[in-house]
Amino acid sequence: MNRIRVMSYNVRYRNRHDGHDAWHARRDGVADLVRFHRPDVVGFQEPRPDQRADLRDRLPEYDLRGRGRKRDDAGEGCPIGVRADRWRVTDDGTFWLSETPTEPSTGWDATHPRIASWVRIRPREGTDESADAAEPSVLVVNTHLDHVGARARCESARLLRERLPELATAGETARTADGRGEPSEADGHVPRILVGDFNCTAGSDPHRILTGTDPETNDDSPETNRGLRDTATLADVRHGPRTSLTDFSRLIDNRRIDHVLVSAGVDVEAFATLADRDDRGRFPSDHLPVFARLRL
Repeated sequence: MNRIRVMSYNVRYRNRHDGHDAWHARRDGVADLVRFHRPDVVGFQEPRPDQRADLRDRLPEYDLRGRGRKRDDAGEGCPIGVRADRWRVTDDGTFWLSETPTEPSTGWDATHPRIASWVRIRPREGTDESADAAEPSVLVVNTHLDHVGARARCESARLLRERLPELATAGETARTADGRGEPSEADGHVPRILVGDFNCTAGSDPHRILTGTDPETNDDSPETNRGLRDTATLADVRHGPRTSLTDFSRLIDNRRIDHVLVSAGVDVEAFATLADRDDRGRFPSDHLPVFARLRL
């Protein structure tokens, strides 16, 4: 059974008004934290192009995939880093959280364009995570829901709920079509992992939509429920504060708005909110990373 360590980390966009918490003072701390905890996959939120370049330079062991949310690849992104010594990326892409998800766009009452970036990965041969070539891949999706638009958060959650199974199935269809595998019962059960900054806490409407009960219909029947499960609730071991927001020096209580959700069939060994400080004695971002150890 394969194990995978997953992190979600909002690193805060480069803001010239951040003073001594400006990006150039924090970027080494962000990279050091990731290198120390060594997730197999890490989803970052908010990095702009120069920040994505800094992350690539400081984390060369990670294959960083994803683009910016604006038409010219500028703006904040939701890149996904994959440990290249343990996993290989077989496909990747980005869609917009809007009524026109295939093109750069702003949806509903959102204040900015919002995106979801995704990768499909497989264990590399020769590692302790290696798998048979016919085994389904793993789909990992990273997103950042709008911080103002309540309707945008709910509609984005509905779009994600619909798109994740489609992306997982499309990956297995492509795999069998090119002759590298035969269809199997597992093809409809590709493990799915959704990470990101949802800008809402567990139990809120967007979170409920993603985890199975749409507050508009109150429908959680098996026929319509494509819900994911919250690793913070399922974990056998839980560690760290029950918030993921900071002001760089202190925690902001009861605001865990960063999440790791998984599909049925993924076992959760542990969940943590990582309250590491950097060598300045400050948090490297205004968010704490969240971290989950999973069995596929």
